[in-house]
Amino acid sequence: MSSNVIKDLVKQAKNGDTAAFGKLYITVAADLYRFAVFQTGSPTRAEDAVSEAVLRAFQKIRNLEKAQAFRSWMFSILLNCCREQLREKQAQLHTVSPEDANAPQDAVDLSENAALKQAMAQLEAEERELFLLSVLFGYTSKELAEMTNSKPGTVRSRLFRTKEKLQALLKE
Repeated sequence: MSSNVIKDLVKQAKNGDTAAFGKLYITVAADLYRFAVFQTGSPTRAEDAVSEAVLRAFQKIRNLEKAQAFRSWMFSILLNCCREQLREKQAQLHTVSPEDANAPQDAVDLSENAALKQAMAQLEAEERELFLLSVLFGYTSKELAEMTNSKPGTVRSRLFRTKEKLQALLKE
């Protein structure tokens, strides 16, 4: 979708046009879900995080300053929702009953490669987020810097260290 079309849709969505917002959402829906699955480790939690992110985005679309930043803006909102999901998951781990502990967990196929899944799980949350946004979704260091409120050089060095760490984990 061209940047002019996105600008027009954002303008319409800011004026309360739900159909325009829906069209914008369709442009990022699959990537949002895929990112959320990687982040939360659960299709169910991913769906919840995406739903919450879409709701928040719709409620705050008027706050979006740059129409061309819609995609990264959506990912920023989703990132916060995924973090909340993970905090909730951690809180639930401390309050699980013995019966629930034996219940099957949500299965997720992060990749055909079991070693990659295991290595990704060993990364810190911030490392995994940057890696996924960069490698899987193609965000530049400048875009990632805007999303994380840091400098592009800092993002590049963090990505470099994360890739080195991931390679080392994969060699083990």
